[in-house]
Amino acid sequence: MRRGLVRVFGTADNREGVPDLLALEREARRNRRGLWSDPAYAIRRPDEAGKFAGTVQIVAGRVANVLLASGHVYVHFGTDRRRTLYLSIAGLALRLCRKAGLDPRALAGKNVQVRGFIDGPRYPTIFVTHPEQ
Repeated sequence: MRRGLVRVFGTADNREGVPDLLALEREARRNRRGLWSDPAYAIRRPDEAGKFAGTVQIVAGRVANVLLASGHVYVHFGTDRRRTLYLSIAGLALRLCRKAGLDPRALAGKNVQVRGFIDGPRYPTIFVTHPEQ
């Protein structure tokens, strides 16, 4: 991990040790070690997320607004609703986030980093399954 040879990705049912691994990943990224020296592994902006649809990426940016609908929380990063990243958080993921002390409804205006599979070039979305994402 310290050599930057791994990108961390947990799942809702396999989260043990993920926070420690993320810390090691941050250290490697900060020092541009291993894959973190390659532009292919750069942290993406929310407005370019659609270009990376169909891949796992790390995206960072300021949350523009948070929408609540039908038991889902939708976190949106920009004003262009067709091109800028959405996060969709529902059910078990919402419960896990709240249990971890993270309230997705309070993210408006905050800088957020998220990792996950980007679904769709139009309305690019990451379906959040656990708080470590």
